[in-house]
Amino acid sequence: MACEDEYAVEEFATIPVFVNRSEMAMKRVSASLLRANVYVAAIDITTEEATAKWGKPEITWDDLGSWNTFVFRLNDGTLAGLVREVEHPPSPGYALVASNEETGNVTGVDPSNAFTAFLTEAGPEETRVLHRGFD
Repeated sequence: MACEDEYAVEEFATIPVFVNRSEMAMKRVSASLLRANVYVAAIDITTEEATAKWGKPEITWDDLGSWNTFVFRLNDGTLAGLVREVEHPPSPGYALVASNEETGNVTGVDPSNAFTAFLTEAGPEETRVLHRGFD
């Protein structure tokens, strides 16, 4: 981003998002780190928006096909991934998933905490949440 102010307005779809840059601690990491994971939420973001914000997605594969994948290490060490089927996505937006990098699975991952941390560190408004996978 061109703006170096501590607080900046970013365009996240049509909803302006205010981000405190000093709180942005998450770091994009390799999708290969995200193995077993737990579904956290569905986030209303397009591939174009995600690419503009974080760069090109990595393409990952499973039995269902290819996925656009963005993976981040949150400030607390939790891995958070935004994933979306490339060819035939079943719903709008991206699925937010989380994993424990140390164990390679979901042991010790609290979906509610991962959800809150991702929203705080990534900056989307909670109004962009389509569905929560916990509650």
